[in-house]
Amino acid sequence: MEQVKIGKFIAERRKSVNLTQIQLAEKLGITDRAVSKWETGKSMPDSSIMLDLCAILKITVIDLLTGEVVSVENYNKELENNLVEMVKQKQEGDKRLLRTEIVMGICCIIPFIIATVCVLAIPMEEWLGVVIILGSLLPLLIATPFALLIEQKAGYYECENCGNKTVPKYSKVFFAPHVNRTRLMNCDKCGKITWQKKRLTKED
Repeated sequence: MEQVKIGKFIAERRKSVNLTQIQLAEKLGITDRAVSKWETGKSMPDSSIMLDLCAILKITVIDLLTGEVVSVENYNKELENNLVEMVKQKQEGDKRLLRTEIVMGICCIIPFIIATVCVLAIPMEEWLGVVIILGSLLPLLIATPFALLIEQKAGYYECENCGNKTVPKYSKVFFAPHVNRTRLMNCDKCGKITWQKKRLTKED
Protein backbone atom coordinates (compact mmCIF):
# COMPACT_ATOMS: atom_id res chain seq x y z
CA MET A 1 0.00 0.00 0.00
CA GLU A 2 1.26 3.46 -0.93
CA GLN A 3 0.71 5.63 2.12
CA VAL A 4 1.38 8.90 0.28
CA LYS A 5 -1.19 8.03 -2.40
CA ILE A 6 -3.72 6.99 0.26
CA GLY A 7 -3.03 10.19 2.20
CA LYS A 8 -3.72 12.37 -0.83
CA PHE A 9 -6.90 10.38 -1.50
CA ILE A 10 -8.12 10.93 2.07
CA ALA A 11 -7.47 14.66 1.72
CA GLU A 12 -9.37 14.80 -1.59
CA ARG A 13 -12.36 12.91 -0.20
CA ARG A 14 -12.40 15.00 2.98
CA LYS A 15 -12.59 18.17 0.92
CA SER A 16 -15.26 16.67 -1.34
CA VAL A 17 -17.55 16.21 1.67
CA ASN A 18 -16.76 19.75 2.87
CA LEU A 19 -14.91 18.86 6.06
CA THR A 20 -11.81 20.40 7.59
CA GLN A 21 -9.19 18.22 9.28
CA ILE A 22 -10.50 19.37 12.65
CA GLN A 23 -14.12 18.52 11.75
CA LEU A 24 -13.15 15.06 10.48
CA ALA A 25 -11.10 14.44 13.60
CA GLU A 26 -14.03 15.43 15.84
CA LYS A 27 -16.36 13.02 14.05
CA LEU A 28 -13.88 10.20 14.59
CA GLY A 29 -12.95 11.16 18.16
CA ILE A 30 -9.28 11.69 17.35
CA THR A 31 -6.91 14.66 16.98
CA ASP A 32 -6.56 16.73 13.82
CA ARG A 33 -2.83 15.95 14.05
CA ALA A 34 -3.64 12.28 13.35
CA VAL A 35 -5.64 13.30 10.27
CA SER A 36 -2.74 15.46 9.12
CA LYS A 37 -0.37 12.49 9.42
CA TRP A 38 -2.68 10.38 7.28
CA GLU A 39 -2.90 13.00 4.57
CA THR A 40 0.86 13.49 4.42
CA GLY A 41 1.45 9.74 4.22
CA LYS A 42 3.22 9.50 7.58
CA SER A 43 0.74 7.00 9.03
CA MET A 44 -2.37 5.00 8.26
CA PRO A 45 -5.80 5.15 9.91
CA ASP A 46 -6.20 2.58 12.67
CA SER A 47 -8.31 -0.44 11.71
CA SER A 48 -10.73 0.34 14.55
CA ILE A 49 -11.91 3.55 12.84
CA MET A 50 -11.54 2.61 9.17
CA LEU A 51 -15.23 1.78 8.70
CA ASP A 52 -16.33 5.05 10.30
CA LEU A 53 -13.82 7.00 8.21
CA CYS A 54 -15.02 5.34 5.00
CA ALA A 55 -18.65 6.06 5.88
CA ILE A 56 -17.86 9.74 6.41
CA LEU A 57 -15.81 9.99 3.20
CA LYS A 58 -18.42 7.93 1.29
CA ILE A 59 -15.95 5.33 0.06
CA THR A 60 -15.31 1.62 0.63
CA VAL A 61 -12.43 0.15 2.62
CA ILE A 62 -10.97 -1.14 -0.65
CA ASP A 63 -11.07 2.41 -2.06
CA LEU A 64 -9.25 3.63 1.05
CA LEU A 65 -6.54 0.94 0.96
CA THR A 66 -6.08 1.41 -2.79
CA GLY A 67 -5.96 5.19 -2.68
CA GLU A 68 -8.63 5.64 -5.36
CA VAL A 69 -12.25 4.78 -6.11
CA VAL A 70 -12.20 1.20 -7.40
CA SER A 71 -14.58 0.22 -10.20
CA VAL A 72 -16.85 -2.80 -9.79
CA GLU A 73 -14.89 -4.67 -12.49
CA ASN A 74 -11.60 -4.32 -10.61
CA TYR A 75 -13.04 -4.73 -7.10
CA ASN A 76 -12.11 -8.40 -6.54
CA LYS A 77 -8.62 -7.94 -7.93
CA GLU A 78 -7.92 -4.92 -5.75
CA LEU A 79 -9.37 -6.72 -2.72
CA GLU A 80 -7.01 -9.64 -3.28
CA ASN A 81 -4.00 -7.36 -3.81
CA ASN A 82 -4.73 -5.38 -0.66
CA LEU A 83 -5.23 -8.49 1.45
CA VAL A 84 -1.92 -9.91 0.23
CA GLU A 85 -0.18 -6.62 0.99
CA MET A 86 -1.69 -6.46 4.49
CA VAL A 87 -0.52 -10.01 5.24
CA LYS A 88 2.94 -9.13 3.96
CA GLN A 89 3.11 -6.04 6.16
CA LYS A 90 2.02 -8.07 9.20
CA GLN A 91 4.75 -10.62 8.54
CA GLU A 92 7.37 -7.89 8.24
CA GLY A 93 6.06 -6.27 11.42
CA ASP A 94 6.23 -9.59 13.27
CA LYS A 95 9.83 -10.09 12.14
CA ARG A 96 10.76 -6.64 13.46
CA LEU A 97 9.04 -7.39 16.77
CA LEU A 98 10.96 -10.65 17.21
CA ARG A 99 14.24 -8.91 16.38
CA THR A 100 13.38 -6.30 19.00
CA GLU A 101 12.83 -9.09 21.52
CA ILE A 102 16.33 -10.45 20.79
CA VAL A 103 17.92 -7.01 21.16
CA MET A 104 16.10 -6.48 24.47
CA GLY A 105 17.36 -9.83 25.74
CA ILE A 106 20.96 -9.10 24.78
CA CYS A 107 20.86 -5.62 26.30
CA CYS A 108 19.51 -7.03 29.57
CA ILE A 109 21.97 -9.94 29.80
CA ILE A 110 25.08 -7.81 29.21
CA PRO A 111 24.84 -5.99 32.60
CA PHE A 112 24.53 -9.38 34.35
CA ILE A 113 27.63 -10.72 32.59
CA ILE A 114 29.63 -7.57 33.38
CA ALA A 115 28.51 -7.63 37.02
CA THR A 116 29.41 -11.32 37.38
CA VAL A 117 32.88 -10.77 35.92
CA CYS A 118 33.47 -7.80 38.22
CA VAL A 119 32.34 -9.71 41.32
CA LEU A 120 34.64 -12.63 40.46
CA ALA A 121 37.61 -10.48 39.49
CA ILE A 122 37.50 -7.78 42.17
CA PRO A 123 37.90 -8.67 45.89
CA MET A 124 34.83 -7.48 47.83
CA GLU A 125 32.49 -8.38 50.65
CA GLU A 126 30.20 -11.30 49.86
CA TRP A 127 27.04 -9.30 50.56
CA LEU A 128 28.20 -6.55 48.21
CA GLY A 129 28.75 -9.08 45.43
CA VAL A 130 25.25 -10.45 45.93
CA VAL A 131 23.76 -6.94 45.79
CA ILE A 132 25.63 -6.17 42.57
CA ILE A 133 24.53 -9.43 40.94
CA LEU A 134 20.89 -8.94 41.97
CA GLY A 135 20.96 -5.31 40.83
CA SER A 136 22.26 -6.37 37.41
CA LEU A 137 19.27 -8.69 37.04
CA LEU A 138 16.73 -5.88 37.46
CA PRO A 139 16.72 -4.83 33.74
CA LEU A 140 16.12 -8.46 32.79
CA LEU A 141 13.25 -8.84 35.25
CA ILE A 142 11.64 -5.61 34.05
CA ALA A 143 12.04 -6.40 30.34
CA THR A 144 10.90 -10.05 30.47
CA PRO A 145 7.11 -9.36 30.57
CA PHE A 146 7.42 -6.97 27.63
CA ALA A 147 9.58 -9.44 25.66
CA LEU A 148 6.99 -12.16 26.27
CA LEU A 149 4.21 -9.85 25.07
CA ILE A 150 6.14 -9.25 21.84
CA GLU A 151 6.64 -12.98 21.35
CA GLN A 152 2.99 -13.74 22.07
CA LYS A 153 1.67 -11.17 19.57
CA ALA A 154 4.09 -11.91 16.71
CA GLY A 155 3.14 -14.84 14.49
CA TYR A 156 1.66 -18.10 15.75
CA TYR A 157 2.47 -21.17 17.85
CA GLU A 158 2.22 -24.52 16.04
CA CYS A 159 1.04 -27.66 17.86
CA GLU A 160 3.54 -30.51 17.50
CA ASN A 161 0.70 -33.06 17.44
CA CYS A 162 -1.95 -31.70 15.05
CA GLY A 163 -0.16 -28.77 13.39
CA ASN A 164 -2.80 -26.25 14.49
CA LYS A 165 -1.48 -22.67 14.60
CA THR A 166 -2.91 -20.23 17.15
CA VAL A 167 -2.12 -17.05 19.07
CA PRO A 168 -2.53 -18.09 22.74
CA LYS A 169 -3.37 -15.77 25.61
CA TYR A 170 -0.49 -13.92 27.28
CA SER A 171 -0.99 -15.79 30.57
CA LYS A 172 -0.67 -19.12 28.76
CA VAL A 173 2.62 -18.08 27.17
CA PHE A 174 3.91 -16.53 30.41
CA PHE A 175 3.51 -19.69 32.49
CA ALA A 176 4.52 -22.21 29.81
CA PRO A 177 7.88 -24.03 30.16
CA HIS A 178 10.02 -23.19 27.16
CA VAL A 179 13.20 -23.79 25.22
CA ASN A 180 13.97 -20.62 23.26
CA ARG A 181 10.65 -19.81 21.47
CA THR A 182 9.22 -23.32 21.69
CA ARG A 183 6.73 -23.64 24.57
CA LEU A 184 4.99 -26.55 26.27
CA MET A 185 1.29 -25.67 26.06
CA ASN A 186 -2.15 -27.19 25.76
CA CYS A 187 -3.45 -27.17 22.17
CA ASP A 188 -6.86 -25.51 21.69
CA LYS A 189 -7.72 -27.89 18.82
CA CYS A 190 -6.55 -31.40 19.81
CA GLY A 191 -6.43 -30.75 23.57
CA LYS A 192 -3.00 -32.32 24.01
CA ILE A 193 -0.06 -30.72 25.82
CA THR A 194 2.71 -30.47 23.25
CA TRP A 195 5.79 -28.44 22.45
CA GLN A 196 4.54 -25.62 20.25
CA LYS A 197 7.02 -23.83 18.01
CA LYS A 198 6.84 -20.18 17.04
CA ARG A 199 5.93 -19.61 13.39
CA LEU A 200 5.67 -16.24 11.64
CA THR A 201 2.86 -17.27 9.29
CA LYS A 202 0.17 -19.93 9.11
CA GLU A 203 1.82 -21.23 5.94
CA ASP A 204 5.27 -21.88 7.53
